[in-house]
Amino acid sequence: MQSGHAGPTLHPTGYGSSPCLAGLRRGYGSRCSTGFLAGSGGTAHIYDDLAPQLADRFRVLGITRRGHGASSHASDTTTYTLDVMAEDVRAVLDSFGLSRASLVGHSIAGAEITRFAARWPDRVERLVYLDAAHDFAGSDSLLASNPVPAPPVVLPARGTHDDTLNAYRAWGKRDLWRFWSDAMEADRVRAADADPIVLRMLAGDATKHPKEYRAVHAPALAISAFYTPAIWFPYLDPLQDSAQWSKAAEWAVNRLRPFLNMGHERFVREIPNGRLIELDSDHYVFIFREEHTLAELRDFLGPGAAR
Repeated sequence: MQSGHAGPTLHPTGYGSSPCLAGLRRGYGSRCSTGFLAGSGGTAHIYDDLAPQLADRFRVLGITRRGHGASSHASDTTTYTLDVMAEDVRAVLDSFGLSRASLVGHSIAGAEITRFAARWPDRVERLVYLDAAHDFAGSDSLLASNPVPAPPVVLPARGTHDDTLNAYRAWGKRDLWRFWSDAMEADRVRAADADPIVLRMLAGDATKHPKEYRAVHAPALAISAFYTPAIWFPYLDPLQDSAQWSKAAEWAVNRLRPFLNMGHERFVREIPNGRLIELDSDHYVFIFREEHTLAELRDFLGPGAAR
């Protein structure tokens, strides 16, 4: 079974070694079907901690996009676009016999679920944006202006493969997120790296074509991170690194937050049935604030939720 464009064969029944679009069947609820899409570079395994806690009420599918993880890389790299990714999602739903589903997207997957909802509005129950309601135009220059970027990972010059993985884990916990989870282990360490071409192509497409919020008719919920300097710069100590901390805090307040707020305001303004909440959180809001996210998802996605 394939999508409408030549490329990876879609095989949405589980992970395997054969070239496929990996759809992870996490559980079957009797009421609602929900598809989860990871952010750029990520796989469905990033939801390994979250998905099982929803499977008692929902049928949960974790979709790993083409060029990522266990999904095969497309021979035609021009297919790494939002239109084709949306068609891939449709093919996965078709393979499970799902005429309608709710879609949850993290980060750049917010652009994918928006494109899907704009093209096939009759197939969407609800949309959830997990720190995904910001725009991408201008993000490169914003990040380039960061006065104190995170230190790069330092891998051992010698040692075993496990030594390299341990160095990456330590870097993630110390300099990037200050936390680690089983899902991050599966996604960040054990899953195959994404095709760098797809990362550039997808980001470029999302930048050139902002989310078509006005074409979304389904109820939508955005759970967005409110970045404090301490969350964005976990590798800085306000006392020991006071000069750098001052620059970092000024950038977070005067550059980062206004940029994100513009996207959030557009989301609320252009989606008739949209609601946005902000949580003090890292970008992985569904991991960093798992309990709160789960409560919001159960309430919003449940069959009794207001439309």
